[in-house]
Amino acid sequence: MLKVCLRISLAMLTLLASSPLAAHGEIEAARGHEAIKTGPHGGKLLRHGSLSVEITMFEKNSPPHWRVYVADSKEAIKPRQVQLKMTLKRFNGREETIDFIPMEDFLQSRQAIDEPHSFDVHVLLTYQGQQYQWQYADYEGRLTLSDDMMKAVGIKTAIAKGRLIGRQLIVVGKIAANRDAMAPIYPRYAGIVQSVHKNLGDEVKKGDTLAIVESNESLQDYTITAPISGTIVKKAVTMGEMVKIDNPIFEIANLDSVWADLTLYRKEAPLVKKGMKVIVSSDGGKPRMVSEISYISPLGIEDSQTVLARAVLANADMQWLPGMYVNAQITVSTRQAAVAVPLKAIQCWHDQSVVFVKRGNQFEATPVKLGDKNNQWAEILAGLEPGDEYVVQNSFFLKADLDKSGFGHEH
Repeated sequence: MLKVCLRISLAMLTLLASSPLAAHGEIEAARGHEAIKTGPHGGKLLRHGSLSVEITMFEKNSPPHWRVYVADSKEAIKPRQVQLKMTLKRFNGREETIDFIPMEDFLQSRQAIDEPHSFDVHVLLTYQGQQYQWQYADYEGRLTLSDDMMKAVGIKTAIAKGRLIGRQLIVVGKIAANRDAMAPIYPRYAGIVQSVHKNLGDEVKKGDTLAIVESNESLQDYTITAPISGTIVKKAVTMGEMVKIDNPIFEIANLDSVWADLTLYRKEAPLVKKGMKVIVSSDGGKPRMVSEISYISPLGIEDSQTVLARAVLANADMQWLPGMYVNAQITVSTRQAAVAVPLKAIQCWHDQSVVFVKRGNQFEATPVKLGDKNNQWAEILAGLEPGDEYVVQNSFFLKADLDKSGFGHEH
């Protein structure tokens, strides 16, 4: 069972109360402990004697800000009578100083409070010449695992760094025979078919006998042979049939290579150029092959308002059958991302994309902003810094434990 340290709102609160010398800028640390309670506005209630400070997070229809209500003996203190500053220490060790501005009946943080809302908090309040300090922990999405547990569930980590990442266009298409490797076979002379030696689907080699025809002109038999090696994909002849020179009687296709004919919609077509890398796969993901765009039709297809793009696929093992539908990912641009992570490192937790950052034996679900991505990697625009250690394998175990523990995203 994972030890969960999620949203610890400090059972113990450390309070630093000033002495009378505080008016001259000197503080004598008088330490005590009390439990954090909930105030009338639903926030965390910090106390020292008759003085109370209630801290709430407001994020309705706006970026999240702190709102702080100050009272003395349950009588509200006007916001302009106090000065307030907070210092947040985040999971990665970074510290943020939060300033506050007075509003009508509360103080509001000047800055928006970025996700994750998980940090150690230091509160400094100045009122009537005295300074009051509180410290508390406010964690969410945080877990602790022993070394043995990490090994047992197969947790592996990596260091966040930059990477070349391609922007990919996802399209669909269909496999077709390579028309450049096909041969229609016509009789040289009109006549009667005396014998047929090959059938539809037969593999033939160049020079193999396909049929024998008796010429109407010379009344002599002549042999029709295969001009290329390949597979007979069309047969339009039977023994005793009259054949003419303008009708093909066989068609041979060399299927060692095939075409992947891909469909581009109007808004996508300008993005695709010849030579771009493309990954073609079937619905199940296999077979899968890397190729490049070799042809883009100069004409659109009127009925569907689409454009055809084509890639040539090697097919010596006959994995690609003409007529099969396929999916394709075309890399339309490539650039250097400051931070990129494998897709398997990203989990969805409370409707946010998160990456689990590691420090020592602790992990925190850190919300990230995604940029371009391909079939393996995603660019991280915010939330993860170069040098951060993050979970790259089996992060779903951590997400599952957070879900199982029943802790939510609360403030």
